[in-house]
Amino acid sequence: MPSRYIIDTSVLIRFPQILSRAGNRKLVIPESVLEELSFRNKGSKWSDVSELIKSSLSAGVKIVKAPDSINGEIIASDSHAQLLSGADFDIARIANNYAEQLGSDAPCVVTDDKALAYFLSTRNIKSISGSEFIGGSKEESLNQDLEDQADKVVASQKRYLITSFVLGILASLAGNLVYSNIALLVSTISVWGTMVGLPILGLGLFWYREKFRLSYGAFEFCVGLIMSYYVFFPKFNYSGIGFSEGIQILGGLYVMVRGLDNIGKGVDGTRFESFWKKVF
Repeated sequence: MPSRYIIDTSVLIRFPQILSRAGNRKLVIPESVLEELSFRNKGSKWSDVSELIKSSLSAGVKIVKAPDSINGEIIASDSHAQLLSGADFDIARIANNYAEQLGSDAPCVVTDDKALAYFLSTRNIKSISGSEFIGGSKEESLNQDLEDQADKVVASQKRYLITSFVLGILASLAGNLVYSNIALLVSTISVWGTMVGLPILGLGLFWYREKFRLSYGAFEFCVGLIMSYYVFFPKFNYSGIGFSEGIQILGGLYVMVRGLDNIGKGVDGTRFESFWKKVF
């Protein structure tokens, strides 16, 4: 059985409950993983994960700095290393250093990153997924306080994801309602009101995208869908589709793709990230 478990960023995000196993297993988190989490968490709900890590330090979790150099230094130009991040290289260096000092069976990297797992296998370093670690330690005694905190983090993340999608859908329905009644709205607004209102609306949408990218992505996708559907409603008469209708359909598809791109950026650094990358 390994004596050191080195935890990757993706696992900490998807399975924060791992930290409650610190009393039975020696868990190691590289400094660069903390920095990566801090970068991802800036201005988002996922700062809860960083706070949970701080709480776990008293339970035995160790924060380790990667050695500056090791025997058989990992070279970034290595064909197996092209998909790795800086944090991934630090994880590999720490694991290799433990293997040199404590034996090849000592380190085990816990990661859901297939590229990192494959790279480690070329260095004869063991790796397991987050779900495998959870499954292998479920019979062990847990730090209940950390487990409860982790459950709250997971619940909070799920609420955030659901709320973001629901708000995006509601915002698109509201936009559709405004568009459907645009003639009435325009008739009640002066020329100067229109000239001032449109830039303000643009700034508001930009703020919405920057602060709530996941919700904005869902909103944008739904708007693109509605744009395309308007061509066919209410009779779905395909023979009547001309050049202008085709352009509108292409425009709607473009907006949908932009929406999916923003959803992808919005789920980056969340529990949904790995699923999103598997699908797309």
